[in-house]
This record gives sequence, C-alpha cells and structure tokens, in this order.
Amino acid sequence: SNNVIKRKAILNYLKKEKVQVVFLQQIHLNEEEHKKYLREWVGQIYFTSYSSNTRGAIILVHKLLPFTAQDIYKDTDGRIVLVKGELSGELVLLGNVDAPNVYDDIFLAFLLNKIVEMDCANMITGGDFNCYLSPSLDRDPPHRDQSKAGRALQNFLKVFNLLDGWRYMNPNNKNYTLYSSSHLSLSRIDYILVSEHLVHLVEQSSIGPIALSDHAPVTLEKN
Repeated sequence: SNNVIKRKAILNYLKKEKVQVVFLQQIHLNEEEHKKYLREWVGQIYFTSYSSNTRGAIILVHKLLPFTAQDIYKDTDGRIVLVKGELSGELVLLGNVDAPNVYDDIFLAFLLNKIVEMDCANMITGGDFNCYLSPSLDRDPPHRDQSKAGRALQNFLKVFNLLDGWRYMNPNNKNYTLYSSSHLSLSRIDYILVSEHLVHLVEQSSIGPIALSDHAPVTLEKN
C-alpha cells in the first residue's frame, strides 16, 4: 500500500540525514500503522492516533540521543504529543502539534494549558500550525493583514518565550512549506519552535523540497 512505501521512504530519508529527533504530522496512521514505525525505527517513539486514519502525530527519538522520558501527554484527537525528559542532563519538553485547518481558539488554549502543566522551561516544538506568522514574508502572494490564527500563534510564542527557528536563522528570506493548488498559493505554516535561551545552540535551519508529502520538511541543526 501507499502507506508502506511512504513509511519506508520517510525512514530511509531520516536514516540518510542522521536525524535525531523527528516530528511527523498527518501521516494518516491508525494504531496498527504506528506500531510498524515502532518496529522499523531504532530508538524511542511516542505517538497519538485518531480513530479514523485522517490524523496522527509521532515523535521519534534516535537511540543515540541520551533522552530519558519522565512525563508524556497524548491527546485522543491525533493532534498533540508532548514528552518531557532529560536530554544530556537538561530537562526539555519535546512537542509535536498538528493544528486544525480552521482556526480554533479552544485548541490553542488547550495546548497552552497542557504545556503549562508539563512545567518545563526548555522547549522544542515542531508541527503544522496551519497558519503563517508574517503575512508579507510567509505567504505568496503576500497578504496585507495577519490572520486570527497567526495572531494567536504569535501570542503563543510570546507566552512561552519561543522563537521560530527557521525565521531566526533566515531573517528576511522567503521560503514555503505548503503549496495549495486550490488557492494557487504558497505558505510557510510548518515550524520548529525553540525556547529563546536554547536558540544559541541552533547552527542552521532549512526547508527541504515538497517530495514525500504535500508539506516540505523543516530541519534544524544544533551545535
């Protein structure tokens, strides 16, 4: 099936690139499919599935990364996975988010509360937030106004002192993670968000080609 080919392609890409922490969203997997990742990925895996196979979020942690999980939260909607653990002697919260297509203030408030409950100062959150932060830089054709969802995401970053890793490393560049054929538009809606006091560790960040899914992968390398 398509899922098998896609899973193998994704895992091959991750191995080739020697990726150590992976956030995958919307990989349309049910519980069974997720377990296949468990068998084929060498390392730790945390996931949330939804009853249909329309959603799903996974965090993969490579076996060579010294990460010890202490607290895990997974929602029942296939949209949020949070794992707090010790990474090289520091407490870090890894989060993977697949936000709804239509702006939902309840979803963001729920996510905010769950992160507060996890009580962790260092955070690395990846995901498809389904909105752009800068109407002029993150969308083509550009928009004049910030969307409601974009404003809410900006507020989310402020609350947790997070920086958009790719934008931090590429202050004025234009690059996009999603092409919409129905709107004939490009937008950057996939992010890796990093705590402000961890951002000095970021060496570079890039956006890959849209190949293995309809979204482009965002990568972040640290010192």
